[in-house]
Amino acid sequence: MAPTLLLCGALAMGQPPAAEPPPPLDFSVVVPPRAAAAPPAAAAAAAPRWPLMRLAQGTWLGALLDDNRITAYGWTEFSFTTGTARGSNLPVPFVDRPNEFLLNQNFLHVERTIDTAKRDYQWGFVGEVILPGSDYRFTLPRGLANRQLESNAGGPQLYGIDPYQFYLQAFLPDLGPRGTKVIAGRFATHCNIELVQAVDTPFVSRSHLFQNNPFTHTGVWATSQLTDDWSVGNGFATGSDTFIDPANRLTYLFQLKWAPPSGRTSVWFDAVVTNPKFDEQQAFAFYNVYEVILTHKLSDRLTYTADAVYSHTRGVPDIGFTDWYGAAQYLTYQLSPTLSSTVRAELFNDSTGFRTGGEGLYTAVTAGLAWKPLPELLVRPSVRYDHNEGSRPFEGKPDLFTAALDVIVRW
Repeated sequence: MAPTLLLCGALAMGQPPAAEPPPPLDFSVVVPPRAAAAPPAAAAAAAPRWPLMRLAQGTWLGALLDDNRITAYGWTEFSFTTGTARGSNLPVPFVDRPNEFLLNQNFLHVERTIDTAKRDYQWGFVGEVILPGSDYRFTLPRGLANRQLESNAGGPQLYGIDPYQFYLQAFLPDLGPRGTKVIAGRFATHCNIELVQAVDTPFVSRSHLFQNNPFTHTGVWATSQLTDDWSVGNGFATGSDTFIDPANRLTYLFQLKWAPPSGRTSVWFDAVVTNPKFDEQQAFAFYNVYEVILTHKLSDRLTYTADAVYSHTRGVPDIGFTDWYGAAQYLTYQLSPTLSSTVRAELFNDSTGFRTGGEGLYTAVTAGLAWKPLPELLVRPSVRYDHNEGSRPFEGKPDLFTAALDVIVRW
């Protein structure tokens, strides 16, 4: 499959902080650790004030934002990737253009926070947008600003805008044993341990597992803290990576999480369930997803995470039933207060090549460092090796080696 078709196909057939996201990997210098049961306002209070908020501090605008619990911040990520490919690194996501500087994300986050520790009704909102960035080509859903993907005869324009999340949120203290948080709009999926947001994920490249499963949903999502250890999420959406479009289908979202606040281990199960049949009229894939995630803190410096996913659909023209599944494992070690290292090892099987364009088993290993010389600056060199002997998807070769450097400036 041609690289352009692969890229458009990855966008059309499927797929980041999630509305009520799984706790991100403890990448230490990359992501401030977030306890599963910590209330959002407490987490926000502990977080640093980034330059955008500091700039407004002491002005009428800063007072207005603080009085209404509104925070605004963002970052700019740019990268350079080189390796053994000449024209395209696809199907490796987010670093598909070798030997070229990319502005991956200009990312703005605006939020009116809610504090679930308070036993009263609250409302808020979240808005996030890539404005612009090359990553939008992978994250844009069906039915939202898609003309950007049709601008050039050779494929999508390189830089575009994706309003990645926009939703209202409310805390209902009397619904459920400890209240329920409800959101409505377009929100990041509850699945996945990796995220679209560059500051909350370990590498500039993403796993095959992440790229070939949902990124966002449009609908309603509710999470309830049942006990100190257990929480549950339920929701309904228009599909996976669809906005308001003829390619919409009622989809059920579910999550069950066990995360003791004082424990070293957490486990959760995620599901996305619909009528998993390919829509030939709209040329869109609806599919089911089942995921299990385990995190365990081996020591004060070393964290292990495992993410296993199985997905399937049927009725695909010339294929029929097809599935894709795999597991990714992560080891993150805190070398110093400003330096951490992460290794990701992944097995991903695309049984017919429906998701990636190349059938068979993908093996990928990525290793990198995250160095933060300043709170607002993050530098991440990484190397990656991918292999698929069955279909030789890397420009007709079974192997792909890439080396990447991305820099993130927070504002």
